[in-house]
Amino acid sequence: MDRRPSDAEILEAVEAYARRRGVPDRPAGPGAEAPAWQVLLDFRIVRSVETRGERPMREPGSRDDIASRPTYTDIGSHRVPPPDDPELSRSRLLVRGGSLGEERCADCDGGTNKCGTCGGRGVRDCPRFVDCPVCEGGPDACWECEGTGRSRSRRPPHLRAGASPADRAARVRCTRCRIDDVACPKCRGRRQLDCPDCKKSGHVECTACSGTKRVTHQECRGTGRFTVWTEGWIHQNPHRAKERRLGRLDLRRATGNTGHWYETILRKTTDKLPDDLDGSDEALVAPHLTPRKDEVARRATLRRLPLAHVRVPADPHRDYFAFPSHTGIEVTSRPTTERVRHFAAIATASVALVVIVVLLAMALLR
Repeated sequence: MDRRPSDAEILEAVEAYARRRGVPDRPAGPGAEAPAWQVLLDFRIVRSVETRGERPMREPGSRDDIASRPTYTDIGSHRVPPPDDPELSRSRLLVRGGSLGEERCADCDGGTNKCGTCGGRGVRDCPRFVDCPVCEGGPDACWECEGTGRSRSRRPPHLRAGASPADRAARVRCTRCRIDDVACPKCRGRRQLDCPDCKKSGHVECTACSGTKRVTHQECRGTGRFTVWTEGWIHQNPHRAKERRLGRLDLRRATGNTGHWYETILRKTTDKLPDDLDGSDEALVAPHLTPRKDEVARRATLRRLPLAHVRVPADPHRDYFAFPSHTGIEVTSRPTTERVRHFAAIATASVALVVIVVLLAMALLR
C-alpha cells in the first residue's frame, strides 16, 4: 500500500481480523474508539567529513614516486570532489608546489661511516688460546705436573688417588713433563688449545662490517641523500548517527517483516523532510540534519511506518494494531498491558506461595 490508510479502512481490516478470531462485535460498534495513530521511525544518517593538513617530509634516497603526486598551492582551498558514497573512506596525499627537492646527508660520507665496532680496522682482537674444554685448563690437565712441566708428585702415577687402570687408559703422555698416562687426551697437558676462531693469529674479521672497515648509514639507508617535500593530506571519513522509535518490542518483528515502510532519502543540506511527519518526529530528526563543519557529502535515510491502535469492546483484554503492508493492511493483536501485568502478578503470587509452603515444610521437619 503506497499511501496511509484511512480510519475506515483500518477499522474494516480489524473487524475482519477479529471475526476470524471469533470476536463478533464490530470495532466501530458501540463503545469503540477511533484508531490512535503513531509513526514508527527509523532514521539513519552518514556524512562524509573532510579533514586536511600538511606536514614536512624527509625520506631516505631519491623518491621518484613523489613527483607523480598531485600538487597544491594552499591546502585549505584545494578542491577535491566529494565521494559518491559517503560510507566510503578516502585519503589523498599531495605535494605543495615547489617544495620537492633533495639534500645531502650530513651525517655520513656517501652513505657509509667508519665501523664503530672495530674502529675502522676491519678486524677485532681475539685471544690466541682458549682453555681446554676437557680439563677446563685446570690442574687436571696432567696428574703429574698439573700442566706446569714440573713434577709435583712424589708418588708414582699408578699410586695417585683416583688413578685406576680405566682412568690411566683414558690419559696420554704429557707434552710438558713427558710422563705416560697422566695427561688430558685433548690438550696433552698444555691446559690450552689454539683458538679455533683466529687460528692463533690474535684477531678475527669484524662481523659488523665484514672486514670492509665501513658500515652503511642506516638513517639515509646508504644513499647519502634525502628527498624532502611538504606533504598535504585530505581525509574523507564517514560519521554515522541514528534515531529510532520502533514502539513496543513485541511488535517490532511483525512490522519489520511485513510492514510497508515509507522511505525518504535526503542527500543535500537543502532537502526537506516529508510533510507526513508530525511535530515530535520532526523535532527528533531535524537536529541531525544541521550541516556539520567540513561535511562534504551525506545520505540520510528516513523510514517510517504508520501504526494504528484499535480497541475492540468485545475483546477488552487485547490490543489490535494495524499498519500498511505490501499487500494491503496487516493486522495483529497482543494482550493489553493491564492483562500482562495481571498474569505477572498471579505468577509472582504463585511463586511466593510455593516458597512459603516449602519454608513451612522445612520448619516442620526440623
